[in-house]
Amino acid sequence: MGAVHALKQSIQPTQAAFESEWSTVEVSHLLDGSLYLDRSQGTADASELARRIQALLTYSSSTGTDGIIFTGSFFGDAVAHARNAIGIPVLRSFDGVLDEALREDRPLYVLSTAEDSVGLLQEEFRQEVQRRSRSTTVSGHVVEGALTAVVSGEVARHDELVLNAVEMVDPEATIVFAQFSMERVLSPAIELRRQPVVGPATSAVRLLRRKIDLL
Repeated sequence: MGAVHALKQSIQPTQAAFESEWSTVEVSHLLDGSLYLDRSQGTADASELARRIQALLTYSSSTGTDGIIFTGSFFGDAVAHARNAIGIPVLRSFDGVLDEALREDRPLYVLSTAEDSVGLLQEEFRQEVQRRSRSTTVSGHVVEGALTAVVSGEVARHDELVLNAVEMVDPEATIVFAQFSMERVLSPAIELRRQPVVGPATSAVRLLRRKIDLL
């Protein structure tokens, strides 16, 4: 399988999810950190980033992989457009959690370490809730300082901030992690809750496996 990343901190959680959920496959990881840097610094516009994402996905598919997960939460629209030209399953970072978190009708709470992602994922969920004619409420917030911490190598600080945020959420809500890098703390987060905590890497691997099995 292929995994395309815009942040190197997403690689290990993605590999761990494959090893846990689909250990029989080999995973080829492709990293282009310039996507995250250029987006955050404003040195590339949306069309340029979309062109590069198309090239990355095309290259990954050309290696003979059967399916691809793109882990960058900022780039869902570009991935959705690019995958139309690729003849294998390609998942956006949100696709797995959208599929998994709505299986039961309870409030959804999005935790994100990136400012833009919380709004993007909440809107994705609201559209899906409306499509399914459900009354599920969707809320969330950004875990301030966590992304900066993990990018700068302060992983313990990242983990502490995310787990503190998990403990503050309504105990009846399903928590959804927006970033693949947040899955570093998925297991301890699950232990803190009686309701589900859904991680994007684990749910994406599960969804990709189901799609491949149906081919």
